Amino acid sequence: MKDPRGKKKDQLLGFFKDLIIAIIVVLVVNAFLVQNLKVQGTSMAPLLDNNNMVIINKLAYKMSIPKKGDIIGFYTNNVKTPVVKRIVGLPGDIIDYKDGQLYINGTPINNSDEDAMMHRGDIKYPFTVAEGTYFVLGDNYNSSIDSRFNYIGCVPKKNIVGRISLRIWPFWKNPFLK
Repeated sequence: MKDPRGKKKDQLLGFFKDLIIAIIVVLVVNAFLVQNLKVQGTSMAPLLDNNNMVIINKLAYKMSIPKKGDIIGFYTNNVKTPVVKRIVGLPGDIIDYKDGQLYINGTPINNSDEDAMMHRGDIKYPFTVAEGTYFVLGDNYNSSIDSRFNYIGCVPKKNIVGRISLRIWPFWKNPFLK
């Protein structure tokens, strides 16, 4: 007859072995593939609200380049956690601001007077997006600190964590982001 203490010891060792493997898998996935992020603030409302949880695809820009319209997570010198914004300007694009309108290469990004941009930021216009950097805005641009402000500025590609296209909380909202 087998000692019951030996069976419990084997079960406990098996549990810890499984736990260590699970932790290693999570660390590898988080380091190289995806990362979860809690949205801070309302700069991306109504698409993303304060405290929404999203997934950053870290592989997205290993195989392709960032495009206009992509929602990205990126690091900035002034914030410790990744910031969420939308790319509106690519390297070489000319950004200008006139009468409450922000223009990208001569085309306004906001189409109506009700949608006027109240804050021009503190950059000097017209502004050319430097090579290897991206001009980002919050969807709720009247409540967003973004590339219009030197505090954030244009985002170097090396500071981009990845593309955000999936919301995981709140789960009852559409998880796929455009």
